[in-house]
Formats: sequence, C-alpha cells, structure tokens
Amino acid sequence: MSTSLTASQTRALEVTERVGSVISLVGCTWIFSTFLGSSRFRTPINRLIFYAALGNAFCNVATLISQDGIRAAEKSPNSPLCQFQAFLIQMFLPADAMWNLSMAINVYLTVFRRYNPAQLRKLEPIYLLINYGITFIPALAYIFISTPDRHRVYGPAITWCSITSAWGFLRIALCYGPAWVSILIIFVIYIWAGIAIFEKRRQLRAFKHPVSEVTIIANPFTSYVTTEVEITSEANPNTTRLSPQPYNLEEDVPGYGFSAYVVKVERGQRRPESPLVQGIHSRQQNLAMDANTAAWGYLKCAMLFFLSLLITWVPSSANRVHSLIYPNEVTFSYNYAGGLVLPLMGFWNAVIYTTTSWEAVKSLFANVRSRLAEREYKKSSGGCIRAKSIGIEMGRPASIRSDERPNDLADMTRDSSTDSMKRLAQ
Repeated sequence: MSTSLTASQTRALEVTERVGSVISLVGCTWIFSTFLGSSRFRTPINRLIFYAALGNAFCNVATLISQDGIRAAEKSPNSPLCQFQAFLIQMFLPADAMWNLSMAINVYLTVFRRYNPAQLRKLEPIYLLINYGITFIPALAYIFISTPDRHRVYGPAITWCSITSAWGFLRIALCYGPAWVSILIIFVIYIWAGIAIFEKRRQLRAFKHPVSEVTIIANPFTSYVTTEVEITSEANPNTTRLSPQPYNLEEDVPGYGFSAYVVKVERGQRRPESPLVQGIHSRQQNLAMDANTAAWGYLKCAMLFFLSLLITWVPSSANRVHSLIYPNEVTFSYNYAGGLVLPLMGFWNAVIYTTTSWEAVKSLFANVRSRLAEREYKKSSGGCIRAKSIGIEMGRPASIRSDERPNDLADMTRDSSTDSMKRLAQ
C-alpha cells in the first residue's frame, strides 16, 4: 500500500494537468472571442456556456498551478498559493455541473413551456447568483476553518491543493454530491425532452386522422424561438385559410431560433385538391422533414452533453470516494484519471459550443476566407485598389465590373450586406 506518489508519477501528473489546462484555456478563448465578436453565437444555450466558460478559465488557473501549490504548502502550511488554488477549485469545479443543469432547465422551458429568448434571458441573473454565489460561500469559509485535530480544510490533496483527506466528507457533501444530483436531473430532463421531440416526429410521420394537431419541436440546443402556425382545410375548398401568428422579427428571421408549429388539418368529403390544399400538403411534408432534422440534431447534442459529463465526473468521483474509504492509501491510477479529466472541462464546453453553433461557425470561416481572398486579390493587383473597384465609394454602392474582382470577393460583399441587415434587425 502506497501513501504517496513517486517523483516520476508526480511529474507525469503535473504535465498532464498543465497540458489539459492549456487545451481548455484555448477552448475558453475560442468561446470568448466568438461570443463577444459575433451576435450569431449568442443563443440562449451559448450564453450559458459563455458564463460557464468564465468559471472554467478560473478553474484552469488553479489546475495550471498544479503541484506548485502542494510544494508551497509543504514549506508553509498556511501558504497563500495553496489556499488560493484550493479556493478556485472548490468554487468553480462544482459550478460547472450547475451550469450544465441551467442549460438543461432552459431546454425544459423551451420544449415544454415554450419560453422565448426574452424570458430565458431574464433567468440569467438568477443562474449567475445561484451557480457562482452558492459555491462562493463555502469556498471562502473553508479558508478560515481550522481545528487542532484536522488542521486547515485546504491543503495538499495529491493532485493539487484542495480539501484535505482529513475533511474528505466535505468533498462529497459540498462538491461531488451536489454535482451528481445536478447530473442526474440533467439526464432526466434530456431524456424527457428527447421523448417529447421524437413523439412529435412520430405523430407527424403517421399523420392519418381527419383532425390532427401536432406541435413540431425544433432542436432546442441550436434554436430557441417559438412560432405557431395553424393550417385549417375545411370541406368547402373556398373556405380554406391560413392563419399564421402575427409577424415577429425574432421569430421570422431565418436562423434566429427555436421553431414549434401547431398544424391542424380538418377535412370532410374528399374532393379534388386545389392548389392551396396542395400547398398545405407540401408544407406538411416540409414540417415532417424539420421534425426529423430536429430530432436527430437533438439526439446528437444530448449525447455529447452526456458524454462530456460522464467523462469529467466519473473518474474524479471514483478517486474521491476511494480516498474517503481508504484515506491512508494513494493510488496513482485514480489520481491520474482525476488529474486528466477535470482540467478538460473548458475543452468539452468549447466542443459543445461549437456543435450547437455550427452554422455560425461555417459562416465565420466563410467570411474569413473571403477576406483572405480580398487581400490576395489586392496583392496580385499591385497593392492598391480604388474604393470604386470593390463597389464602395464614399459609403455608397458603385458600379462593379465582373473582370475587376474574383467570385470570392463578390461572395464576401454579399455576405457582408447580409450580416449588416441581420445586425440592424437585432
């Protein structure tokens, strides 16, 4: 039975923690730069990922310190570096699971309560207060708690400075316990929402009854606005009508969010279909395709959330439970697994953020390619192009000859105009 790690094991653990931390910080930087730089990334789910990434960045500061905090504590039990590292771990580690729970709550409210973006945004201050406020209180209090028998709460804990083994029950009660409660609730919500989405998909694909009403739920991870469209076809073809909801900019601009449709078709004796009825049937087929796309898109995003949570929390929880049962035994494999997965929380959030923003990511890189094409064109044309040659003269459109620019530059100009219109719409 080993009571400490060897020098080579400690070195391997330290390198792993720091490499994982750097990868996560790169992911956090990607989230910060794109979220702040483009409104296309600011969906309700991504807003919560952005707030979670702030905590991930602080947590990665602690994991970057790695074994330096333990070395400082060995020289001085009251080392400020060790206490600071432990404070960051205790505050921001459980907060990540709570932010994942907040995202799941948003999915529930979107799918079952039809919350719109304005309503979801009003919840963000509450999420911030709970997710960072609740974890801040014990994290700060532990700095000042010390007893003659157990000494300080924060101290060396093999992987980094954290709650010591003498206070191991606090790790379970106020860190890993709440995290697993959050994870179980997340699983229930995602499974429940997935069943609802696939049920609506099934209803639409089996659309056979004379009177049917179906709500088509889009993927709540990638979209968020609720739109209701009622289509009624009566026995008299002259009375067939379309009654959409009043026009709303956020709801009707493509790419702006969640879409749910209520489709109601009433028909009596079968008659030859008018062009309008044929259009209704075509619309029904389109909605079925939307439902199918939403269902599989939701499944992929939910599975990614499940995978990231399990990879992050199962190995580290097993390590802490083992240390609670065997406080005097140090197992390198358990500690190494915990040191490997926990620093990667920011990386997983970046992967999820990119997945839920894939259309915005493709648009971003298309714009980057257009700008690079423009620069290359300027170089090849002698380094100087008059403003008129790219279609802009003193802020006004100008004539453009097709031989003055490549197709990529034309695409760039159209993309820029589209982006400007969408920003004005917001």
